[in-house]
Amino acid sequence: MSITVNKHTVLLTPEEQRSAAQYITALGKDTSDLRTPEGKSLPSEVNHVIVRALHAIKESAPISISTLPEEVTTTTAAAMLGITRPTLMKHVRNGRISAHMVGSHHRLFSSDVLVFREELKKEKRRAVFALMDLENELAEQKQQG
Repeated sequence: MSITVNKHTVLLTPEEQRSAAQYITALGKDTSDLRTPEGKSLPSEVNHVIVRALHAIKESAPISISTLPEEVTTTTAAAMLGITRPTLMKHVRNGRISAHMVGSHHRLFSSDVLVFREELKKEKRRAVFALMDLENELAEQKQQG
């Protein structure tokens, strides 16, 4: 039986860990539709979280699941975006992402950070495709020349 340290921390026994590992192994690649005991499908976002947790348990990796706070620090926002804090601050100064002051520190709304993260992903995708187009163009010129 798992050990409950406090109402939000649960430590799994080796038996529970083995059971989780067997379950995720039995699912194989078909982890897209976990169901409740009543047969109802879980929302895809919840399904994704549970599958990731089960994989971590299978690998004996410590896991932590928490919710995003409404506001985050610039350091946390930069980590969420996969950029440095100075780069984030450049985007704040340029108005690409909004921030507000709490005392002498900038804070960002988590929702704004998530939207900006999607924008950055789209920009990266466009840049990759532009580079691929350029490579194709150069290859065609080389064949013709």
